[in-house]
This record gives sequence, structure tokens and C-alpha cells, in this order.
Amino acid sequence: MIMKKKYPVLFVDDEQNILISYKRNLRKYFQVETAGSGPEALELMKSKGPFAVIVSDMQMPVMNGAQFLEKARAIDKDSVRMVLTGFANIENAISAVNNGFIFRFLTKPCPPETLIAAIEEGIRQYQLIHAERELLEDTLQNAIEVLTAILGMVNPQAFGRASRIKQYVHQIAEMLKLRDIWQLDMAAMLSQIGFVTLPPHILDKIYNGEMLTEKERIMLGEHPGIGASLIEKIPRMDIIAAIIRDQNKDYKEHTAPSALSAREKFISLGAQILKVVLAFDGFIYRGMGKSAAISMLQRDQNVYNKQIVALLSDLQVLEKERIKKSLSIDKLIPGVITEFPIISSKGKMLVNKDIQLTEPLIQRLKAYDRSVGIRQPLKVLL
Repeated sequence: MIMKKKYPVLFVDDEQNILISYKRNLRKYFQVETAGSGPEALELMKSKGPFAVIVSDMQMPVMNGAQFLEKARAIDKDSVRMVLTGFANIENAISAVNNGFIFRFLTKPCPPETLIAAIEEGIRQYQLIHAERELLEDTLQNAIEVLTAILGMVNPQAFGRASRIKQYVHQIAEMLKLRDIWQLDMAAMLSQIGFVTLPPHILDKIYNGEMLTEKERIMLGEHPGIGASLIEKIPRMDIIAAIIRDQNKDYKEHTAPSALSAREKFISLGAQILKVVLAFDGFIYRGMGKSAAISMLQRDQNVYNKQIVALLSDLQVLEKERIKKSLSIDKLIPGVITEFPIISSKGKMLVNKDIQLTEPLIQRLKAYDRSVGIRQPLKVLL
């Protein structure tokens, strides 16, 4: 089979002559990278990965093939791993299969056509893994869009904040070079979903930075748990729900990373990012400058992760120049931002200022205008 594109394949062997032959014989089929030891290969995975397929010898000094492949899986679980060796005792073979999740176990000498066929099978497996992931991400993204549309209709302020939070969280995740950033994006977009249970007067006090009563603080503190309980009912959303649930947890309350599994580390770090970004956005929204907001967060290192706070200096606070317009209800388009509150004909505030309008919210406003009436024209920013 001829692949339409060359996929990256990493070969690991302590014999340089074998690595040279891999490059010479296989480079016309694959993007070939080679490493002379397990530690060198792990560094290559971090600097030049991801690799579609990893082919490793078993008997190597410092780190044998089974040990290397187990560590390789921790770095990139999607890479398809194979063993190609001239010698392997049964214990090492079992360890490689069980801990490294080996796709193929080949023995030397291996005819080129056999090796090429095995690697192509590995690439097809890699493609399948990514196709399933893309389908899952698309399905979840559609579910998120429905939930955020509902949030935008019920609580435009919370939706507007979630949209800003997502941009900040995504930037920080990229700075940290995290994998599965889409999960953090979704956690950010849904971080405010629990606000749908809060009364409007509490929301107004929150967004205006006013003091809450003890009862109101308790209600506010419950929103992450409420949001998480809604999200975790969706299949494959357990990690996102856990991040949302822990968004208010202080830095000192998080368990040390060394005592956590990879999954738990991701959840803990995601919640810490969300904690920092939510506080930062709150300061910025109330008119505080970027430097002043960062200084406020640096004051209590028990509450906010100082490494994450330090990254805020490089954060792009997106403030693009907007055009002021006066529009009637029927001229509204998704994406415009309210310059002033939208008020009903009876004087009731329907949407606060600085809220980005979505299509569902615009349709709701049009329906309200037909039944009750809305003061027009509306002052918006394009």
C-alpha cells in the first residue's frame, strides 16, 4: 500500500548501523527519525513528536525496550508502538506487551517488505485513533454549543464572561504546551453554567463587584458543583466536569503533582488555570489594568498558582477597536456587543452592557419585542 503522505516514524536501537539502514531503506516511505537509546528517544518525542509509529529494539543499555515503551506511552498514548528485536526473554516480552501496549512484536532479521507492511498497519491504527478522537470532539463540541447557547439566553452576562475565559485559558494552555487543550476550552466555556441557578440580583452584585451576604456567598459557592453535576451526565465529559467542580479550590488545597496520576494532574492544573483566569478576568472587567490585576493575584500564593499568574504577563487581553452603531432589533447580528443595557418598553433591563449577543439571544429579544416591546434603537459595538 502506498501512503498518500509520509507519516513520522521513530526507530530506536543501540546499533548505529541498523539505524543507518532504516534511514536509507525507509525514508522514501516514511519521515524517519532515529535514536540510539531510550532516553534519547524520549527527548526526541518531546522535541519532534508526535510520531505515528515507534519501533524499538528490546535489548539496549541504560533503558531496555520495555522500559522505554512504557515511558513513551506516558508521553504520547496515541503513538502506535512496536518491538523489533533479535533477542528478548519472556519476561521482557510480557512487560513490553502489558505496559507498553505493543501493536506488533517483530523479530530480527525482518525482511523490509514485512517491516514496511507492519508500519503501514500501525499508521492505519494511528489514523483510526485520530478519526475516533475527532468524531468525539465534534460530538462534544456540538453538545457544548447547545449548552452555551442556553446559557447565553438565560444569562448573557455569564455567557459573555465564559467567552472571555475561554480565550485566556486557551492562551495559557498553549504557553504550557499542554495536550488535549480542547478539554480546557470546554471547561472554560462551561465554567459558568451553574450560574443559571442564581437569582438576577445576585448576578448583578457579582458582576458589579458588590459585597455579598453570607447566604449569597453560599449560593455562589455552590455553582461549580451544580455545573459539574450537569456536565458529568454527558458521556466522556468526566474530566471537564471535574475541572469545573474544582475551579474555586485554592492552590494550597491541591494535592502535590508527584502524588497524582496523569489524569489527576491534568484536572488539578486545569482547575488552577481556571481559578487564576476567573480572578484575573474579574479585575479586568471592573476596569483594573493588566499589571494591577496581576499584582493583586501575586499577593496570595496560597490561593493562586504563582507559575500560572506569571504567565498572565504574556496574555493577550483582546481589546480590538469597535465601531459604535445604533441598530433596531431586526438589524442585530451575532457577535455585536451591547454598549448600553437593552431595556424593555416598561423599563426592565433585559441585557446588561458589554454583552456579546448570540443568535439564540437575538431571537429571544425579537420575540420579547413583539410581545412586550423594547426601547430602540439599541447602542451596540460592531
